[in-house]
Amino acid sequence: MARIGSLGALVSIELDRNGDTPIHEQISAVFRQAVTSGRLQRGTRLPSTRALARDWGVSRNTVLHVFETLTAEGLLDSRVGAGTFVTTDETEDISEGYVQEPGERLPVASESYPFRRLSARGRNLVTQNPGALTETPTPFMPDVPDITSFPMRSWLRLMNEVTGRLKGNILVNVTNAGYEPLREAIVHHLRVTRKVDCQADQVIITTGSQQSLDLVTRLLLERGDPVWIEEPGYIGTRATLAANGCTVYPVEADQNGMNFEKGRKSFPAPRMIVTSPARHYPLGGRMSSERRGQMLSFSSSSGAWILEDDYDCEFFYKGGIRPAIKSQDADDRVIMIGTFSKTLLPSFRLGYVVAPKDLALDFARARAVIDRHAPILEQMVLAEFMHRGLYAAHLRRMRELYHARQICMAHVLDRFLGYTPPAAEFESGMHFILPLQMSANDRQVSLDLWEQKTTARALSIYYSSKRRRKGLLLGFAAYDEEKILAHGPKLKSISDLVDGSTHPFADNF
Repeated sequence: MARIGSLGALVSIELDRNGDTPIHEQISAVFRQAVTSGRLQRGTRLPSTRALARDWGVSRNTVLHVFETLTAEGLLDSRVGAGTFVTTDETEDISEGYVQEPGERLPVASESYPFRRLSARGRNLVTQNPGALTETPTPFMPDVPDITSFPMRSWLRLMNEVTGRLKGNILVNVTNAGYEPLREAIVHHLRVTRKVDCQADQVIITTGSQQSLDLVTRLLLERGDPVWIEEPGYIGTRATLAANGCTVYPVEADQNGMNFEKGRKSFPAPRMIVTSPARHYPLGGRMSSERRGQMLSFSSSSGAWILEDDYDCEFFYKGGIRPAIKSQDADDRVIMIGTFSKTLLPSFRLGYVVAPKDLALDFARARAVIDRHAPILEQMVLAEFMHRGLYAAHLRRMRELYHARQICMAHVLDRFLGYTPPAAEFESGMHFILPLQMSANDRQVSLDLWEQKTTARALSIYYSSKRRRKGLLLGFAAYDEEKILAHGPKLKSISDLVDGSTHPFADNF
């Protein structure tokens, strides 16, 4: 029977609950038809998701899925504090042909006028923000370093020392590419740890990996260019590429990294491939030598750029870090980006880009347009921190500390959930993946745990396709053993949802 809800007969929906087509796709199809036929006028404000879910007899998550789908297609427009609207016709220009009569007062800008809203690009940027629980580091939030073990006294001592140098030319002549001694320190670090042979003038200092990715995207990609990303993959990567108008293609990742052959069979040739070969995020595998060779060979023959995101590569507990793909880059088509926020402090916003030699000057000039340069004091302190060996020593201490906490976390998972992570997950990283049954709603599980003051991030949010594994990311790096053991019992409430028979890298869905 058709459900006629808050939108009246304009959007009456007859749901086939026993058919093969998912409910959310049935609703999306009816919405599309209503908008394109004109029955649902552009600019119409939609009722709340709760009201529509109640009226149509479906879950609120189903309506949220519909809204996300139609927003991505450009049919709906979510405005902060105002609600969700059917989008207006982007080709309509209300100012065209308008002539102000003598003495006529111009209208006051309000929500009723199209120019009193975000641009199409602005709306695209806002909708890429997935929203999240608070980033306060409570167990077991992933991706958070241990701030209590940060060598703050050494850092403050260096800050007092370099502050005395902040005078004269250094306050005026800060290069757009960044503080020269810091760029040299990064070059040395990459040569020693990642076998990358680069020069200081190729290193561009940014305010973190997001700005690095945005800078690379703006300089090397046109709107609509096809880009391959790993599936699942880092949300910030997908969001930045989509916000800049790229056409994003999710290529499945397995225990050997991005499945390059599946990408070639399924998607158009990319203008850029974005990958995290040292340690895949969030699943944790590392790219095999064979896949690295395939990627470099394809880049050489096709001209595709490779963006190597070195995120989450420092904390290896077994086997050590492999050389970067950039170290094998004979054609200089690999751009490397990195960040210090996961090794030092979350609020420490410094990162870098290793640009191709022939484009390094262009990268520096573009960096100047965005925000001139990163804060000079932080750059100076980090440079001293690295040149004096304090950064390398800090990484060694953190590896030992995090490895001990990893073992403690594994004990908690075994004791309270009867789950043992696969051996590959013990090699590196700052979190474990807890696989859940495919019928579970991992987003809701995450919210339920949050009510118990326990943080876990849903695995499904890292997927951009419909095929989504269900699970939780459980971080351990920021919490001492006492906290890990104290919060462990709170995981008991989800023990019935754990699927210990498989792992997110498995092929079968």
